[in-house]
Amino acid sequence: MGALFEPEDQHFSPALMRSTVVILTCLVLLAVLEVWVWLTLSSPFARVSVTGSMIVTAVSFFIAGNTFRLRDIRRRVGNRARAGRIAPIDALSSLPPRETIARRFMLGAIGAVVGVGTLVLTMVFAGDETEGAREAMVASVLGIVCAMLCFVGGTFARPID
Repeated sequence: MGALFEPEDQHFSPALMRSTVVILTCLVLLAVLEVWVWLTLSSPFARVSVTGSMIVTAVSFFIAGNTFRLRDIRRRVGNRARAGRIAPIDALSSLPPRETIARRFMLGAIGAVVGVGTLVLTMVFAGDETEGAREAMVASVLGIVCAMLCFVGGTFARPID
């Protein structure tokens, strides 16, 4: 049916939004912000720093949010298996192990800390520049806001395996 179609068996919960719509929304938001950065910032240092940091931060926050959703789903499936509503072997075979989820969340968290740290450092060092300091600071704050929205989008998207 198209790019926005997902079979029902791919959803762990019927309340989840279409993953394609959420991912495309996050990508469009990030692309609009990156274009704005390249059009408004005059300093090459700030432009490259903010662009790279925004991409790393947004992707890392999306991965962290998506892993948070996966951990929640694993917990719900485990509760149903302990209650006897589904067979334990079916629960274990359909979801990744806890170690995979922990490593994936750690990867997202490390990337988020590095990205936000770089955006904050860009804000601090942009104050020393004569031109474009305010735009670099605004771009860094908008990058952090975009990353937070990507985290929320990751929690609404179907877990990506």
